[in-house]
Amino acid sequence: MHNPKAGDAKHGRKQLMAALAGAGHDAVYQSTKERGFKEALKQPTELILVAGGDGTTAKVACWLVDGGIPLSVLPLGTANNLARALGFVASPEEIIARLDGGKKRTFDVGLAYGPWGKRYLFEGAGGGLLADYVRAAREARKRNKKVEKPSKEQEMARHSVLLRQMLHDYSARQWKIDIDGEDISDRYILWEAMNIRSIGPALYLAPRAATKDGEFDFVCAREADRSVLMEHFDARLARKKSRFPLPTRRFRQLRIAWKGSTLHFDDELWPTKKQRPRDHGEIEIIVRPSALIILQPAASASI
Repeated sequence: MHNPKAGDAKHGRKQLMAALAGAGHDAVYQSTKERGFKEALKQPTELILVAGGDGTTAKVACWLVDGGIPLSVLPLGTANNLARALGFVASPEEIIARLDGGKKRTFDVGLAYGPWGKRYLFEGAGGGLLADYVRAAREARKRNKKVEKPSKEQEMARHSVLLRQMLHDYSARQWKIDIDGEDISDRYILWEAMNIRSIGPALYLAPRAATKDGEFDFVCAREADRSVLMEHFDARLARKKSRFPLPTRRFRQLRIAWKGSTLHFDDELWPTKKQRPRDHGEIEIIVRPSALIILQPAASASI
């Protein structure tokens, strides 16, 4: 399952299929940009291998939940937060070479319900600063379609600068939120329900998040946290190691009284414009433990 717009010329269809054949795998190619990709996922197979960024991985993974077929990833995106959390940190060539003998593991999945429908989430969901950042970043991409594609490092730096600029004068908003039956409503600059440790431009907001514990991590920042949040973003921009300075708490169920504010689920806005939702309603997020099977590459041989 390949996103032909991801990665560089070294990881196109021809190169990836040659690498798979060279490793002894019998592979069938399918572009995720073609309409037939959903039908292709229904064909008998031993493994679904996704080549693309986190968005492509999530696009494919949602069709594999509770299906029993394992998923592997060749990370060709910018941040690769999800791929990294799944254990795919090597180069595509190394991963392909080590698929044989790989180890299966499970991965928790979030399921969200809203007045307009339901959807899975693999990285996390949230409202406030990061959700509005996702919207702003999408609008910036549309404006700069004809601009030469930047390197991963340039892209990450650009996103970090945008996020920092937004935080400078971003107003905290009132959110009505319930976690496992407890009302934690407050005015938040941001709140995030995290399945993995990082989100956005490699922001490690949930350093203790585990992907197979049956729980998500709730992270939030109030007005009093603005300065420490800014320091954390500055450290990330300077490529310095910085642990997220605010506490997290784990949960199995989260309810939000939605009143029209922007929400992100993974790297997408939800609800979408096409869904034309009402201006209010309740959203519920529950954790589906071990709903996805991952095939991690075999460990590299030690010298």
